[in-house]
Amino acid sequence: MIRTNHTSNRIFIIIIALLLIANIATLAMLLSNKSGHREDHKSVMRGYLKNEIGFSDLQMLRFDSIKKLQHQQSKDIFEAMKLKKRENLKQLGMQGFSDSAVNAAADGAAFEQRKAEFQFLHHLKNVRNLCTPAQQAVFDTGFYKVMTKPSAGFNKKEK
Repeated sequence: MIRTNHTSNRIFIIIIALLLIANIATLAMLLSNKSGHREDHKSVMRGYLKNEIGFSDLQMLRFDSIKKLQHQQSKDIFEAMKLKKRENLKQLGMQGFSDSAVNAAADGAAFEQRKAEFQFLHHLKNVRNLCTPAQQAVFDTGFYKVMTKPSAGFNKKEK
């Protein structure tokens, strides 16, 4: 009985460690100053809004404004996530990787991830709110293609 509990705890700790490493790698990619992907995605989204949705010049200016705000907010959130992750890992070590410490670290990471996701989804809502009612219908049926396949471009059809 004790051996099984120890084994399951060890597996749980390994899974948590892998998730933390994956989160750190994701943060490193997002915070890196490699502008290639970021610029590609930005121009794909701009092209989608301009060419597929039919944004006017005024709508594009408004989009640029909220995109700039979203970028700064994301930067702040990811920096806070990085600091919180470091604190969670320190606490995890100080508490000897106890089950309660592992749970607290996982809960803390999930809470921070939820804040980042909420901020991103709120940004999408703000972009949608720039659309006219007719544009909203087009946006609602196609934005996810641009968001999930930034390197594919907005003119390629989903298979």
